[in-house]
Amino acid sequence: MSLLQRLASPRCANNPSLFTVGRSLLANEHTRKVIQSVRFKHFQTLSNVSGIIPCNIVDERIPKKGIISSRLKSTAATIIEDGDNDSLISGTDVALKKNNIEDLEQSQEALFHIDNDDKDNKEPIQEYTYNKDKSGTPSPWAVFDAWGAGSTIHPNLNPDEERKLDPSSVSIPFNDEERSTLPDETDILTAYDKLLKHRSSAHFGYPYNLMYNHEEIYKFMQYSINNLGDPFVTSNYGVHSRQFECSVIDFFAKLWKIPEDEYWGYVTTCGTEGNLHGMLLARECHPDGILYSSKETHYSIFKAAKYYRMDAKSIPTLPMGEINYDLLEAEIAKNTDRSVIINVNIGTTVKGAVDDLDRILRILNRLRIPREKFYIHCDGALFAMMMPFVDHAPLVNFEKPIDSIAVSGHKMLGCPMPCGVTISRKEHVKNVEERIDYLNSVDTTIMGSRNGQTALYLWYSLRKKGIEGIKQDVVHCMETARYLRD
Repeated sequence: MSLLQRLASPRCANNPSLFTVGRSLLANEHTRKVIQSVRFKHFQTLSNVSGIIPCNIVDERIPKKGIISSRLKSTAATIIEDGDNDSLISGTDVALKKNNIEDLEQSQEALFHIDNDDKDNKEPIQEYTYNKDKSGTPSPWAVFDAWGAGSTIHPNLNPDEERKLDPSSVSIPFNDEERSTLPDETDILTAYDKLLKHRSSAHFGYPYNLMYNHEEIYKFMQYSINNLGDPFVTSNYGVHSRQFECSVIDFFAKLWKIPEDEYWGYVTTCGTEGNLHGMLLARECHPDGILYSSKETHYSIFKAAKYYRMDAKSIPTLPMGEINYDLLEAEIAKNTDRSVIINVNIGTTVKGAVDDLDRILRILNRLRIPREKFYIHCDGALFAMMMPFVDHAPLVNFEKPIDSIAVSGHKMLGCPMPCGVTISRKEHVKNVEERIDYLNSVDTTIMGSRNGQTALYLWYSLRKKGIEGIKQDVVHCMETARYLRD
């Protein structure tokens, strides 16, 4: 079955979901052809995956020309002969023998005439600790866009239904007189259901997988499931889903290759909470540390820096969205007397850029930063769930000297409520652990009471999909990206 037939199949048409696809694939594919033309050996690439497209596109509704909107074209990366040499291969893994690494970098610089000493185009390093301006990348996708959705879009609300959802209509009355002027709750919810059907059928702009079915576990919504306290230390509250939460944690620990006796983690409310927890552990391990992260980092990292009063530096990026490695190295070199905390992006919000973990580790080695003086957190909100299933993808796991990873559960996997998972090295959690007597558990998480429903939903999705199911979703994303490119 062709990709086009798959997109038009009842499975997609009846479940108008959103899958992440790769805009950056366009530039990386061109880069691959250029590199291959000079026959570099041992060179493997992973195309960045970013952006989304409705699954319910059908053949006769796709424009023959200008398939990608002007907004999409404006954010697609191009080959730029300026800046750091790795700007040409953003999101790639250079799988080379150690003695070939320097040769490759020199060959790339010679081939593309790159000037790493051009200081005129370099952006200043921003200090975010006391900077109250908004940090993070502005999104060009935060608008309604029904491109390609076709006739499967559910109708929008009529004026009468819109009025039922006005703030005045949904206000909570204090007495019978106020209630008599308001629409009935059933009518309000009927209108709201219609609104959600409409917006979900043409949802374009956020990387959510809406193709899921959790009807089998809807019945558990009648229970107040609370996983308060540590997931591995049972509290005195009996209505919990700890066994499911621990199973989810075990899955991701195995996926990211950390030994059984060395990991700790929990199901979070979202990727942001995972980042907040990772940054908290980093600060407790290195109270004097400086946080380094790219300017295209998700805003939650800089939020954590403000919450925890951490010194933080926003490093400019390369054209493809990766952190500028030369500027990162220069900034760390200025502060070798202080510990290093680095946030590595495993897929930035807009460009889908993947920071090169191996290159960052080489920088730390070159500057002689000992292992006990640095902490690496990986923000893998989307791609940390995908990369283990992509051929030739850069390896990001605990076999390398990283300390924590955060991922969202409602994005690639799909879940009706925001959630996520964070995994870290157990030794770091001891720095924040506090015994809480009335819980009969320990406090190690950001939240106290924790939604036990999300652990159940994540467990159900992982059991139903399995490794092969997740891989099929990833392959579908990559094929859709290639379809957009071609």
